[in-house]
Amino acid sequence: MCGIFGYINYGNFLSNSQAAEIYSAFAEVCIVRGAHAAGIAYFAAGKLHTKKDSTDLVKAGFSYPPDTKILNAHCRLSIQKNYFCNENNHPFCGQTLNGTRYAAEHNGIFMNLRELRRRFNVPETNISTDSYFIVQLLDTKQCLSRRTLKEVCETLQGSFVFTVLDDKGNFYICRGDVPVYVIHFKKWKLYVYISTRDLFDQAAALTFLWNSYQTSNLESSKSEVYLVPIHKGTIIGISPDGELTRETFIFQDDKVIKHNWYRHEITETDELKEQLANLNNE
Repeated sequence: MCGIFGYINYGNFLSNSQAAEIYSAFAEVCIVRGAHAAGIAYFAAGKLHTKKDSTDLVKAGFSYPPDTKILNAHCRLSIQKNYFCNENNHPFCGQTLNGTRYAAEHNGIFMNLRELRRRFNVPETNISTDSYFIVQLLDTKQCLSRRTLKEVCETLQGSFVFTVLDDKGNFYICRGDVPVYVIHFKKWKLYVYISTRDLFDQAAALTFLWNSYQTSNLESSKSEVYLVPIHKGTIIGISPDGELTRETFIFQDDKVIKHNWYRHEITETDELKEQLANLNNE
């Protein structure tokens, strides 16, 4: 259990106060999915930046430039109890073989990592979070694209949704079976996402987005505000100018973690503890 949220302000229509309002409201409601650690990745002034801390999103009080076009945040529930060492927290940074830098954030749990490390010759590292395996795989790819993300997704075993933001302002959401809810506000040329719909509703109600959101036909892409569906086994890419593209991958349903990923709790369940005791130690 972790939480993710963020926005892609591809039209640069948001004022500084509106952007801050979105971040504050979504951070406040998302914290219910994890309060052990927090981090942000953002794209501003043509550069990729990251910050993280071993505390919750609200207490972290991250600052970022007013001209930030893309901001992605992560709140962590640490099942592995390694969040005191900040290198184990999200986002995780990497670089593909062609030099593309990126930051990744993950919600879920991977399994069979020892077997996968042997199979793909991926070494152990000082970072003990299972999420870092995404970066290790991506770093072996020639470039960052929907195709290489597809290859990574089809390698992973377990339950996941993860985001990737690169140093050119390209943004990706890769969904296995863990939920993510994305809304496109065409009027403001703005995408906003968070882990689940109920959290989106709570957060949007605290912002200027609410009136447009609640009165729109979210199921129709012809509406000024509409839902961007991301089904299991789907990758969406959003370019700096807002173009949205899709890719599908084969998700390994037989390797999922038995957990209700729509449920929010501030601490791990006994069910997750039991599964974790058997994961990655085989």
